[in-house]
Amino acid sequence: MVKISDWIPRDGDAILTKEGFIFYTIGYVHPEDRVIAFIKYIPKDLQDRFDVPWLPYEWVLGGVPLARPEKLYSPKIYSSFISSLRKIIPDAVYFNPYIGKELVTVPKDHIKTVYVPNECLQFLLRKEDHDELERKAVEVIGMLSKESGASIEDLGIHGSISLQMHNYQSDIDIAVYGSENFRKVKEAFHNLATRGEVSILEADEFDPIRQNRGVYQGSRFVINAIRKIEEITEKFGQYRYKAIKPVEAICRVVNNNESVFRPSVYEVDNCKSKQIRKGEEPKRIVSMIGQFRDFASVGEEIKVKGMLEKEENLTSGKKEYRIVVGSGKGEEYLWPTNKLPTPDSFKKTKLTYLGI
Repeated sequence: MVKISDWIPRDGDAILTKEGFIFYTIGYVHPEDRVIAFIKYIPKDLQDRFDVPWLPYEWVLGGVPLARPEKLYSPKIYSSFISSLRKIIPDAVYFNPYIGKELVTVPKDHIKTVYVPNECLQFLLRKEDHDELERKAVEVIGMLSKESGASIEDLGIHGSISLQMHNYQSDIDIAVYGSENFRKVKEAFHNLATRGEVSILEADEFDPIRQNRGVYQGSRFVINAIRKIEEITEKFGQYRYKAIKPVEAICRVVNNNESVFRPSVYEVDNCKSKQIRKGEEPKRIVSMIGQFRDFASVGEEIKVKGMLEKEENLTSGKKEYRIVVGSGKGEEYLWPTNKLPTPDSFKKTKLTYLGI
């Protein structure tokens, strides 16, 4: 596993703390001494200290039984995590002066082990004996690499397989490094589906639009993008953000190159909203919610509900506006206007869920 001193945190890296918690990194912009993250697994002997609903399963890592929250996160659950963590790992609650909010973080001096997807895949490939799910993971990742031309070094595995605490019902979570590689792998996935070697999964309202989930020999898999190191351009403290007000708008996407990552960024224009005044027109829609990655094409209009924020570049002094989806202030979303679900479907999709 990677040395903490050499590690550059990226979205989706798993972190095991000295207290036995497992966090997942969120995004790519972090303070020097800590990593912005969310809790995914908690030692079972500590779960009573968190006022959240739990999944009815148990995971085990290093002989320690773990529990997993049912949701990751809703605004209410996020508040509960902060309240409980303040008592268990006080250093984990961090006030970010550049956004004016308290965040869940992992101080680096609390980290025991980091699980990076591409290194976890290399470990899996080196194993001599694979269980059934590991065999499927190795095979489907190999098929995607060969079909797409993306190097196996640019692919990875995260989720329970990366932590070696999966069961036969677990999903195969595939990481692809780089936006260009991701688009090649996604096209390869669809080619394999056309030939019947895998199938495209359409189990919810998101799947028909994102088309990044599939089934291989009865096991589900998902493909998500992670930035290469050279694709990380923002530094912590480079921007200051100020929440202005909740808004609803319809905007046109003019660039979606950055939409495959989390946070996903859509450059937009022609935004129409009764709540946005002249001079406040957003240049970008930024989704912190993973479900809205790679969710709209250039030229499409999207309906968005989120928080209007002022963005100030502290180096250049330039000021612009953006709408953030997943600000923690209630139900927020973005959706192509030509693919809007029914009102009932909006409720069923649980749009405040911030899953990996």
